[in-house]
Amino acid sequence: MQKIVVNDTNVFIDLLDVELLDFFFSLPWEIHTTDTVMLELTNEGQHDAVQQFVDNKRLHVIEFESKQVMEIASMHSKLRDKTNVSFTDCSVWYYAKSKHYPLLTGDRKLRSSASHDGVEVHGILYVFDALVEHGIIKANDAASRLRQLRLSNPRLPKEEVERRIKTWEGE
Repeated sequence: MQKIVVNDTNVFIDLLDVELLDFFFSLPWEIHTTDTVMLELTNEGQHDAVQQFVDNKRLHVIEFESKQVMEIASMHSKLRDKTNVSFTDCSVWYYAKSKHYPLLTGDRKLRSSASHDGVEVHGILYVFDALVEHGIIKANDAASRLRQLRLSNPRLPKEEVERRIKTWEGE
């Protein structure tokens, strides 16, 4: 059975920054996201780059019914002051939890809140690991792109990034 993952906005942005989006969609995963994530892809070329995977049916965009939107809005209003998670964050968290799918996000607040709520959560380093593990990119290419990503995303966990770079450059 194919693994299904729910993708947050920042993972798409990170993948676009290091030109790994096409490779991401080569993973043996069925990738889902929400319509509000698509609305957050506002920088030049981001939406179009991701939309091509919707068009060729490799990315499934979930549009919620009004009852679900109300539940997400309620979740957001309860949590926004405590956790500062956005409505979009709540949409992917809600969807991942309701379907028991892993959530891919680089947002620390979302990651912590969803994980505390019982959702399996992974970040961009998990994606890099999977790309190498599945032979989609070579280890030295992963190290190089991770160095590049570190420049555009300073929030990455420094020790974990360094450990991977050393390991992958040693292969």
